[in-house]
Amino acid sequence: MKLAIVIAAVVIVLGGVFAITKGEKASTDKPTLTFKTIQSDIATGGQLLDVRTPEEYAESHINGAVNIPLQDMKVGVMPSSSKEKPLYVYCRSGNRSAESTKILESAGYQKVIDLGAMPYVQSIGGTIKSKEK
Repeated sequence: MKLAIVIAAVVIVLGGVFAITKGEKASTDKPTLTFKTIQSDIATGGQLLDVRTPEEYAESHINGAVNIPLQDMKVGVMPSSSKEKPLYVYCRSGNRSAESTKILESAGYQKVIDLGAMPYVQSIGGTIKSKEK
């Protein structure tokens, strides 16, 4: 009986280790994205969307971004770009961009890329445009 409990415990622990390892591998398989790619896609009809509030956007945003707040998307305001063109979405922490991505995909946009938080966009080369004082 004790042997069966030990075997069950080992199987559970190993299952957890494999699950964690698999998750880590999946995240490292993500293709490398640069801001030059985003700029190139914008030049051919894609959009960089800042889904924060208008006040947050006015304070600072990534150069080239269009502000369509998550709250507006919830009531049907959508980007003017073609549904086949890439849409890159970001916010302050990644929560609103994730929710906006789901809304956009449900609306039929085919190439929605959730960039998550604004600092990530900066880390791949995006520059901040700050409010003029």
